Amino acid sequence: MKALIKILTRVTTIVVLIQISFLEFNLGNAYYGILIVAFIILVFTGKKLQSNFLMVWLLAAGFLSILLNDIPSFFQPYQRFMAFIFVMGLIGPFITNTALSQLRVKLFNMLNQAILILVTLSFLGIASGFPLMVGRGGFSGFFSHSMLLGPMAAIAMLVAIHKAYSTDVKKKRILFLSTGALAFITCVAAGSRTALLAGVAGALFYYFKINHGRITRFVRIVIVIITIGIFSFPLWESYTERIMGKMAYSEQQGDLLVTRASLWKIRVREFSSSPIIGVGFASVDSSIRENRFDAIGGKVEPGSSWLAVLSMTGLLGFIPLLLLTLKYVRFLFKEKNAPMHAAFLGGMLFLFIVHMMAEGYILSAGSGLFFFFWLIMGNIENFRKEHQNI
Repeated sequence: MKALIKILTRVTTIVVLIQISFLEFNLGNAYYGILIVAFIILVFTGKKLQSNFLMVWLLAAGFLSILLNDIPSFFQPYQRFMAFIFVMGLIGPFITNTALSQLRVKLFNMLNQAILILVTLSFLGIASGFPLMVGRGGFSGFFSHSMLLGPMAAIAMLVAIHKAYSTDVKKKRILFLSTGALAFITCVAAGSRTALLAGVAGALFYYFKINHGRITRFVRIVIVIITIGIFSFPLWESYTERIMGKMAYSEQQGDLLVTRASLWKIRVREFSSSPIIGVGFASVDSSIRENRFDAIGGKVEPGSSWLAVLSMTGLLGFIPLLLLTLKYVRFLFKEKNAPMHAAFLGGMLFLFIVHMMAEGYILSAGSGLFFFFWLIMGNIENFRKEHQNI
């Protein structure tokens, strides 16, 4: 069993990294095929199979949103729904057993290590002016797009911070904190304001939790970090060019959220038209002229994961997702038996809670960020069951 899980963990890590890397080697349906086979194997080889009621509710809402709506075939709602079930089933909190739980923990650790290395190499490439570091959207490093580099750098920053506070060796702590600082600068260079804000939100939760909610100590650490950032700003000011450009453009338009506001309005409009079941899983209202979608491949640009769930599956789908997220946040805030790990998982969760406000990938099974979000949710479920003896 251990050997099988080890092999499946490595294979899954490789296919996910290929999916998000600058190589942009499109695995196509092979990506889903590999993950589906892994899911089926682990479901039948593991013991103590359990399901999560809130996830069952969310899946039922997704299915009803397809069944009760007239969705254009190019959106491929049934295919996308099945992909969602299997990929999320492998890594998320929908189904758990002994084998799936082990894979999720190992996969989480392995991917975190890989992302930390790739982000660090991306910074070195960007700093040295290596031509391959500039890709779609500007600085993309070893990732397929700058908008992917941003959140990956934020994740790497949290990983580095956690590793720093998990060791008693002073040299290692300094090394990891320095790596975390480089990841922060890489996030700035990527130019994603949402990723930067999400990374900061995750770090704030982490520091708050490891200080056991002691406001004085927490504020002192935040002040020290801000002071270091201010005094070191001349060293990394050049990396702020793209994010400053975005801020200047938004100021000219008179709206800091100009790039997302129109999409948010459309999602609210779709929700208003069908508040209970939504307009359909992984689809948008094609009659709205301003909607952004690919009429050939069926890809959509929701502009927000939270609003996407609300508009696509209505309140029927949004409520279980909200309840599940709040349940995990509450657990991580209160967890005292393993506060360091709770802080790390909570920091990751808050990172995605904020990032998903402006990026819509929560239902997109082919997205690397989809994979990371649901893997985090799956690990929180494992952690919760382990410490509450469920």
